[in-house]
Amino acid sequence: MDVVVMTARRILITGAAGFTGLHACRKFASSDWEVVAAVSPRGALPVVPQAAYTERCELTDGAAVAEMMRRLKPDAVLHLAGRNAVDVSWKTPSSSLAANLMSTAYVLDGARAIDGCRVLVAGSMLQASEAALSEAAHPYGFSKTLQTAAAKAWHRWYGLPVMIVEPSNLIGPGNSGGLCGKIVRWAVAAEQSEGGAPPFRLSSLDESRDFMDVRDAVAAYELLLGEGEPGRSYAIESGRFRTLAEVKSVFDELATKKLPWELGEGAALPSPRPRDCSAIRALGWSPKRTFRQSILDALEGERERNRMERGGSPFSGP
Repeated sequence: MDVVVMTARRILITGAAGFTGLHACRKFASSDWEVVAAVSPRGALPVVPQAAYTERCELTDGAAVAEMMRRLKPDAVLHLAGRNAVDVSWKTPSSSLAANLMSTAYVLDGARAIDGCRVLVAGSMLQASEAALSEAAHPYGFSKTLQTAAAKAWHRWYGLPVMIVEPSNLIGPGNSGGLCGKIVRWAVAAEQSEGGAPPFRLSSLDESRDFMDVRDAVAAYELLLGEGEPGRSYAIESGRFRTLAEVKSVFDELATKKLPWELGEGAALPSPRPRDCSAIRALGWSPKRTFRQSILDALEGERERNRMERGGSPFSGP
């Protein structure tokens, strides 16, 4: 594999106002990239402090994406935008296809018109095998499988230097929509509640998952944009699966009050199997942050955010 050395420094990050996007903007800006943050044209303009400037674009509008790409001429694209909700995909599968497949196709089309533009597409560990597309467990997985297939096809058809990354469950400071992000917001609300908080329900303590710090993930993304092999998918994980009992134990340790859990007695959902991450590790990447540190940082960030919203001084830690 030929190592590609990035010389130009403009990167377009889609989904830049999201949980991973904000961390990615911070990481690439700190590495001297000129960061262009692509955000939704709907609603108030989000603040992305690390971006050189912010670009509003409806990514499901092919003409709008083509115009943006022609004008910006990025040297690299980190495509994080999409609809990442399994429950919503059951209700409106066509919107998941538009957000995850068609937006990717439009970004890939724009990138192939720019000489040397490298693209990294964020896939999902929940996608199905491309060879068994009709067996996808839900419309979300179906749409993400097609997204990966499109990225590989654009490489095969047009020689586009595009890679796919498939991270495990990302955690850390910020507004994550994942399980640990929901527990963080609930735990801090419970700490600050005078009259008690409703319990957080865990259906089973036996289910296991891999959790990885989002800051370790975006470090992998930067590495792949520089040295990844075009046309290839890269799985990234912490390499340590944890039961939900272990997750609960860490939150109990770090909380400033006793947390009111509700524990289900049903059978655990099937746990995913560890994936082969040797390709990304061969490039020199490995996760740096422990699960405990990620959760501590997330709790402290949420505590500080709540204190600042109430006009208090920054949180000093437990």
